Amino acid sequence: MSFSESRHNENCLIQEGALLFCEQAVVAPVSGDVVFRPLKIEVLSKLLAFIDGAGFVDTTYAESDKWVLLSPEFRAIWQDRKRCEYWFLQQIITPSPAFNKVLALLRKSESYWLVGYLLAQSTSGNTMRMLGEDYGVSYTHFRRLYSRALGGKAKSELRNWRMAQSLLNSVEGHENITQLAVNHGYSSPSHFSSEIKELIGVSPRKLSNIIQLADK
Repeated sequence: MSFSESRHNENCLIQEGALLFCEQAVVAPVSGDVVFRPLKIEVLSKLLAFIDGAGFVDTTYAESDKWVLLSPEFRAIWQDRKRCEYWFLQQIITPSPAFNKVLALLRKSESYWLVGYLLAQSTSGNTMRMLGEDYGVSYTHFRRLYSRALGGKAKSELRNWRMAQSLLNSVEGHENITQLAVNHGYSSPSHFSSEIKELIGVSPRKLSNIIQLADK
């Protein structure tokens, strides 16, 4: 397999079941035929953005190559999204030098940065149009970007993220209902309670009581 980027060329041997990550390069077989299936890296970029947002991974080492080749032990992981995500999380726990280069490539993708931006803005209460303006693109283009990065509608995603963050704070018991509502962009405590009940079937107060009883 030949990789061409600007005036730089490289060759490598690719075996069946290998995973190739590349950035803005011309890829061509030198000999034989190449049968490939494209994978949507947005799924992995989104997962990585959440992990980095939580501060679990040191990103200071990030150096990326134009392309990285991996040979996973189990080829079946690419046939199922859950298996793929499980494999990805396993690799993050004990990353190889090659996998660190994959992470560096993912961190350069727009999907990664957009998910990080939306995650940071999930409690702001801003509309998608306002977020698009702040991001610096037209609303139409912003919709295309977040649809590709999230794999669905941003409004429902942000709603779920805000719910998860507020519930974590609620369970920890550091804030009352009013504080939770204000800090997470809800219009009122009743709005906060009704939305949580709509999404998970119980009120925040009841959920907190259930968890506290389970801990005793």
